[in-house]
Amino acid sequence: MEKEKNATDRVMLRRLAEKKLAETADENCDLSGKSSEEIASLIHELRVHQIELQMQNEELRRIQEELEKAQNRYSHLYDFSPVGYFSISEKGIITEANLTLASMLGTERSALIGRFFTHFILKDDQDIYYKHRHRLMETDESLICDLRLVKKDGHAFHAHMECMVYKNRGEDLREIRVVVSDVTESKLAEKDRENLQAQLIQSQKMESIGTLAGGIAHEFNNILSIIIGNNELVMEELPEWSHAKENTEEIRVAGLRARDVVKQLLLFSRKTEQKKRPVQTGAVVKEALKLIRSSIPVNIGINQNIADDVAPVFANATQINQLLINLCGNATDAMINTGGVITIDLNNEIIDEIVSNSHDQLNPGRYVKLMVGDTGHGMNKHTLDRIFEPYFTTKAFGKGTGIGLAVVHGIVEIHNGIISAESSPGKGSVFTILLPAYEGHIEQETVPEIVSPSGHEQILFVDDDPSLFRLGKRRLEGLGYAVEGSTDSSEALTIFKNAPDAFDLIITDMDMPHMTGDQLAVEILKVRPKMPIMLCTGYSEKISEEKAREIGICSFVMKPQDLKDFAVSVRKALDEAKGLEKTGP
Repeated sequence: MEKEKNATDRVMLRRLAEKKLAETADENCDLSGKSSEEIASLIHELRVHQIELQMQNEELRRIQEELEKAQNRYSHLYDFSPVGYFSISEKGIITEANLTLASMLGTERSALIGRFFTHFILKDDQDIYYKHRHRLMETDESLICDLRLVKKDGHAFHAHMECMVYKNRGEDLREIRVVVSDVTESKLAEKDRENLQAQLIQSQKMESIGTLAGGIAHEFNNILSIIIGNNELVMEELPEWSHAKENTEEIRVAGLRARDVVKQLLLFSRKTEQKKRPVQTGAVVKEALKLIRSSIPVNIGINQNIADDVAPVFANATQINQLLINLCGNATDAMINTGGVITIDLNNEIIDEIVSNSHDQLNPGRYVKLMVGDTGHGMNKHTLDRIFEPYFTTKAFGKGTGIGLAVVHGIVEIHNGIISAESSPGKGSVFTILLPAYEGHIEQETVPEIVSPSGHEQILFVDDDPSLFRLGKRRLEGLGYAVEGSTDSSEALTIFKNAPDAFDLIITDMDMPHMTGDQLAVEILKVRPKMPIMLCTGYSEKISEEKAREIGICSFVMKPQDLKDFAVSVRKALDEAKGLEKTGP
């Protein structure tokens, strides 16, 4: 086809040349009278010129072929570039676009040309484009812009655009030339990084809270020990008819409640993984609600409907606590301004095969059903569908992390249960949890009622706090024991070394300057390997009951203890030590 066109062009050119020659013919063209040599010379010149023209024609053809190849290369690079190229007129109409842009937008190139670029911008981002375009036209500088474009099928994607103003066809007429990249993946990766960063910050925050809770617990438990102990001493001296007796009893009850709250805080903030074991579900829920009740506003009530015969579950009690705290925390947030009621229902549930078939995670059998409901503002379907997603939250910035319900979902999953939620705007929310019932037998621990057992043994008592030392010494002496002691652990070690066989039991605090309780125990056991030692602590990350046993400490006690518990612990340590002596080598 190309050869036929070239041949036609040559014929036309020949005719035009002949016509031109006829128009310009003169006497110089008359060859008559020319000698044969002159004619031969003229023919030679003509042939030379013909060859020159042929060579020039071939050069022009070669140049044309190279231009065509270059144009093809440019077109290929332009159309199949990894980025989109397009031009926009001053009126905002797409005048040119490559195939990559068409592919990005999921349409044909012909469907782009002549259309307003705003047609392909997400409605929420169009203001970004208009402001960006205004700045471009105003400054004539190259600028970048990030916004979301919409494909033909309606799906949006993140686009990064590099724009410049190009003047063409006169200084007054301009167009915007744009290079655009699909940066959706990098945006998602950036969001993932932000989520991981937020998760790391939250994890560090929780770790700090755990450390802080431990430090506060140690100090607070020491203070509670002084309050509870001295209050009991006052109660012993008050006559039964005294009105102050009732007041001191209130102080005692409040002190014990404060002790239980500290225990719950330590349990919740503990960083070591807790193992699962069979637990009485009702008891765990009731214990958690004690802490929850003390932490929510008084304008929010709690209704408990806990069946007496609730089956046990094989669970981690700390995580069940955490689950309830998170659910009740969310319920509280939904009613914080208006007040309302949180309802806790706990009972047994039988799942038959029909119900089981509708839930892949449920096998037929016995379950424990926990329901947490509130009378708050409720949720719409969009929110309800996303509540278990990590970092999804409808709360204002700084009011929530978006991980509470994700944690709840994770806890339920690792306990082989399921969780569901029902809610609608203005009608509150209800979360339902099903956990498999534990079918094994749980041994019931029975503790005989003992009223402040006493004794006559010799005890070495050590505590660096003067108030706690005086309280402990007075308690022990009140129980009939002979007591010697010190507020300095180094001095206490010297007392012991001077008479290692004079004492039946050593009671020592854990956190003390110069020498901690566990270090004191190690030094004492070097002198007398079977010496009975009771270690007391408000809280310490350095020691646990297992570590204490490994050292050789026979009794590990968490402060504060009321007089009765303290008397039982001392008597138990002494009696167990005597039993070991009788059966020992």
